Amino acid sequence: MERPDTAGPGAVIRHGNGNPHTLDLYEDPRCSYCARVERELGPTIMRLADEGVYDVAYHLAIFLDRGNSQGGSTSAAAALAAAADQGIDQFVALRAALFEHRLEHGTDGFADPDVLRGIAAQAPGVDLPAVGRAINEDRYRPWALEAGPEALASLRAAWSAAELPGKAGTPAAFLDGEPVEVLTEAGEPLSPEEFEANVRVALEALDG
Repeated sequence: MERPDTAGPGAVIRHGNGNPHTLDLYEDPRCSYCARVERELGPTIMRLADEGVYDVAYHLAIFLDRGNSQGGSTSAAAALAAAADQGIDQFVALRAALFEHRLEHGTDGFADPDVLRGIAAQAPGVDLPAVGRAINEDRYRPWALEAGPEALASLRAAWSAAELPGKAGTPAAFLDGEPVEVLTEAGEPLSPEEFEANVRVALEALDG
């Protein structure tokens, strides 16, 4: 089974330089809440990673396909793996483009290779010939089908360890295993300032 070069242990896509702190992000490409969090917090999450505050580990939990191996979440995850194999910057760009498409157009087309190639074509910096070829060949679907259940199992374990009643789904963020809120109680994304403040407080507690 081919896997992207940027996939680390547990089929996780990683961005960073080996920082001792890791922000684990759990999401499904078709999750509307994940898309809203990306639109509001994505630039801040990436800025903090680029500043060396933490590494980011992306877990693609494709649970919304409900076992459909040809579903939109799995197809999108496979496309993301194709981008990741070209470099983490291409993964980040395609991920943002997929979530933006989710907000603007829904996700009915994510299972269609033509739609995925069209989204990739609009994502800045994505090597469309290479990524498009991988999408056409369906090269990374086996990886996505393995990575998705692993991500969901990891998410369930993280929520269980956090012992927070009612918390179970995506999007979810954990800094070195400690939950970091990305949504308000009303289900709205936190502001970038609130998220960064939460990260700083969590780091202070972790570093003692």
